[in-house]
Amino acid sequence: MLRTLHAVLVLGYGSLACLPHVRAQLPPALTAGLTVSVYLATTVLLIQRASRTPEARRSWGFIAFGFASYTAGSAYSSAAAWNGSALGFPSLADVCWLTAYPFVYLGIIRFIRISTASGLTLLDGAIAGVGGAAILSTVVVDLLAGGVHADGVAGVVSLTYPFADALMAGTLCCQIAIGTWKGRRDLLGFTAGIVALTVADTSYVLQGSYQPGSYVDLGYAIAVGVIGASTWLGGTGEHHAPRPTRVRAGLAACAAAGALVVLLVASRVELSLPTVGLAGATLVLVLARFRWSFRELTAVGEARQREARRDPLTGLANRRGFAEYFDDLRAAPDERTVVGLLLDLDRFKQVNDSFGHQAGDELLRQAADRLREVTRDGDLLARLGGDEFVLVCAFRGSADDALVGLAERVRASLRRPFDIAGVPIEIDVSIGIAGTDGDDLSADTLLRHADIAMYCAKRAGGGHAFYRTNDDEAARRHLQLAQDLRRDVAGAAMVLHYQPKLDLQTDAVSAVEALVRWQHPVHGLLYPDAFLPIVEEIGAMPELTRNVLVQAMDQCVAWRREHLKLSVAVNVSAADLEAPGFADLVVGILRERGLPANALTLEITETTAMENSEPAHHTVRELHTLGIKVSIDDYGTDHSTLAHLHRLLVAGELKLDRRFVTHLETEERASAIVRSSIQLAHALGMAVVAEGVENAESLAMLRQWGCDTAQGYFISRPQTADDVAAWLTRPAASRAYGTIRSS
Repeated sequence: MLRTLHAVLVLGYGSLACLPHVRAQLPPALTAGLTVSVYLATTVLLIQRASRTPEARRSWGFIAFGFASYTAGSAYSSAAAWNGSALGFPSLADVCWLTAYPFVYLGIIRFIRISTASGLTLLDGAIAGVGGAAILSTVVVDLLAGGVHADGVAGVVSLTYPFADALMAGTLCCQIAIGTWKGRRDLLGFTAGIVALTVADTSYVLQGSYQPGSYVDLGYAIAVGVIGASTWLGGTGEHHAPRPTRVRAGLAACAAAGALVVLLVASRVELSLPTVGLAGATLVLVLARFRWSFRELTAVGEARQREARRDPLTGLANRRGFAEYFDDLRAAPDERTVVGLLLDLDRFKQVNDSFGHQAGDELLRQAADRLREVTRDGDLLARLGGDEFVLVCAFRGSADDALVGLAERVRASLRRPFDIAGVPIEIDVSIGIAGTDGDDLSADTLLRHADIAMYCAKRAGGGHAFYRTNDDEAARRHLQLAQDLRRDVAGAAMVLHYQPKLDLQTDAVSAVEALVRWQHPVHGLLYPDAFLPIVEEIGAMPELTRNVLVQAMDQCVAWRREHLKLSVAVNVSAADLEAPGFADLVVGILRERGLPANALTLEITETTAMENSEPAHHTVRELHTLGIKVSIDDYGTDHSTLAHLHRLLVAGELKLDRRFVTHLETEERASAIVRSSIQLAHALGMAVVAEGVENAESLAMLRQWGCDTAQGYFISRPQTADDVAAWLTRPAASRAYGTIRSS
């Protein structure tokens, strides 16, 4: 209802300004009442908007108060010109009108304060606003109003209107430059109303005095109409993202350039003090902006410098940070030995493969926190990448004992279970230690030496190792073997020997275990302990396993053509079981050769079976479902066997570790373990294989306790496929257990 009334009043007010002859025929009370009613309705709309907009209540409230003062001035001017007399200049109406400006301006400033713009954005907006005000002041005050001649107070008042309008319009330009009014139709409408008011006030000054019913009233009618309408316009929200920097800075640059032109003009032509002051203030703001930008760029540069030397995942130094720290230590004048401890997390890849990279990242963060706890003040802890960390220390004199203690503390810290998403995960660490020892070594050389020592520790089963000069030759040999393995791992250089398994109930041999050897062109026949760790290190275990499976199953087919119905056992690793599609690979190899599932037994170590890897357990269950026997190798070596025995029930066979079987006749504890393990396995429906049978006494004891199968050097050493065939064709009594040698 109020909106409609406001629109009707504005339309009538504007119409009378366009039709002076109609206005002249109307009673003065009617025209005066219409004028006051228009301003009063606009003020009421502003008050209403303030009451229903809590987040901007003060902003709209200040503007409403200002318009109330403006309404009072209009009421006074209408009353003073009641009988057609001219309104004096300046008058009490001017006091009321000019009083409105500070309050409206406060409302505009409040709109800026509730915005979400940053300091630099506001500074750009201020440059655009003050610069725009300087340009508007030049046009309005100096060009348009420059011809108005008034002395004393009248001159000041006449210039105050265009100056105040220019400042207010410039402030609104600030908001437009900032861009936080994007989508705010109410504030954009209010800005349009202020622009219309600026035009009307300028016309009023040029006219010299207020004459009701002139074209000036049309400008005021448009201004109050648009301002009133802006109070009921909606918007997309109170806060919006600032404009892109290039747009905002472009607007500020244009305003700054305009202000500079104004100052250049002022050096040749006399301009008003407000205009020159606004232009000068613009350039001061530009200088502040340059200073701000310089500080911001400096801070960004320093941050990027820090980021370039910092690992984003753990917050530790990265490889570059390590190198610079090392160089600074080496450049120090005091004589100190710089030592690096290179840490490589064991079994980290299994965590990534089993639980995902997010779990791996969390493990690295927790490991970094633990390493910080054991790092001395002044030492550097860095992450080089992946699961490798380096700890750099400086010592005076011999520090071997201190380094051993530090390595042990590091290992103890990292071997405690990690809680990753509620799952306890255990890892280990291999540590390589290398020092400068007074030599002029670079950071890269120190890392290379520590890396060599770390692999020595890894090959020794974990822990720590110091770099020794002769380790270089071992490292070069290791590297060369790794390169050769990449070439040979999937080819014919990997040869199989087979160790027969003796059925202790029938004294027949119906199964063999395939054992891989590497026929190296330089080093000759290499056994698994010489190259399997390197195969795992280079990630080639799946390729090797496929090669072994294919060769073993091809040999199984060849034996069956010779009427030797042998099943073959092949060792597989955790990496094989965790590889997608491994079960399909095994089934495909058997199907291509027309072999039944019982022709193959897959042996996995007890440690692999115990690993908390759901993909591996799923593969074992799938293989069991397909009828492929799974055997648990090295049974008895894992400390948590009984606690996790339920994981092994899908396996059809337990293979007792040789360390127990070898000493059956001499160690009471070993014989008790073997005897009880056989009874437990049989109770669970599992067959038992004893490996490492070295003498007749051990074989006899295993027979007595009901062990199902035995293998070992006393029965037969691993042999080539041809030797196995020849050995099996001999009568059992003439096989001379204990004398056969591997060919």
